[in-house]
Amino acid sequence: MVAVELIGGLGNQMFQYATAKALSLHRNELLLLDSRLFDNYKLHSYSLNHFNIEASVVKNNLPLKTPSFSKRVIHKILQKLDAFILKNKVFSIYQEKDLRFDKTLFKTNKKNIYLKGYFQSEKYFLRFEDEIRRDFEIITALKKETRDMLKIIEAGDSVSLHIRRGDYISNANANAVHGTCNLDYYHRAITIIQGKIKDPAFFIFSDDIDWAKENLKIDNTIYFVDFNDASTNYEDIKLMSACKHNIIANSSFSWWGAWLNSSKNKIVIAPSKWFNTDKLNSEDIIPESWMKI
Repeated sequence: MVAVELIGGLGNQMFQYATAKALSLHRNELLLLDSRLFDNYKLHSYSLNHFNIEASVVKNNLPLKTPSFSKRVIHKILQKLDAFILKNKVFSIYQEKDLRFDKTLFKTNKKNIYLKGYFQSEKYFLRFEDEIRRDFEIITALKKETRDMLKIIEAGDSVSLHIRRGDYISNANANAVHGTCNLDYYHRAITIIQGKIKDPAFFIFSDDIDWAKENLKIDNTIYFVDFNDASTNYEDIKLMSACKHNIIANSSFSWWGAWLNSSKNKIVIAPSKWFNTDKLNSEDIIPESWMKI
C-alpha cells in the first residue's frame, strides 16, 4: 500500500498525488490519500475532489471514501491508518530529504510506505504521464465565465501569464523562502514570446489581479482572468493549461498549468531563481524543455 500526506495549496497537493500515484502504479498497490491535516490547516483545504482521481481519501471523523472496495476492506484500511497515527508502526515513513529527485524511492521494497514531502519534480511521475494527465482532468462542471474564456483561449495564440503575490508578499516567512518574480522577469518573458509568436494574446492570472492590472503593460491583446477564487482555482489551472504557451511564476500552481498544457510546440518560460534562499535546491523542479530566465 502507498499512502501520502496531503498538505499545502492545490499545486502542492497535485505534486503529492502525482508522485504517490506513480509509486502505486510502479508497485501495483492501493493508493491512499491522507487529507486529515487540513482539519487544522487554515490556509488551504483538500482540493483534489474536482479531478478525475481514483484513490481512497481519509478524513477525520468521516468514513473512508473509496471507489470500489468492500466495507470490510475499508474498515481494515482505516484501522491500519489509525494505528499508524497512534503507534507509528504500520507504515514505513518516507520523509523527503530535500527538493531534489530521489530515485531510490522507487527501489524500496518495504510493504507499506507513507510519503511525507512536496516531491516537486516531474521525474517522479513522468513515466506515467498519460495516467497523471487523465487523473487531472476536471470532472466538476465549469462555470459560464470559464467556459466562455476557454473558447477565446482556444481560438488563437494564447499565452498564460501567472503572477503570484498573496502570502508571498503578506507573510514574512513565505517571502523569505519564496520571494516574488519582479516586473523585469515578466517583461523579459513577454519580449521573448513577442519575438517568437506573431500575434500572441496574453491571459493574466494572479491572486492580486488589481496589482497586475496596474503594473503590467503589454502591447498585445490582454485578458485579466479575474472571476475565480480559492474555491474555483482549479478552473484557472484548466484555463492556463489550455493556452498555447505559458509564462509561470515561482509557484507550483502555475507549474501545473504549464505542465498540463498538451501543446507539442509550447513555449514555457520559468524563473531561473525559484526560491529566495540558496538553502533550497530547485534543480529538479523545472523540466529540461522549459526556458529558464
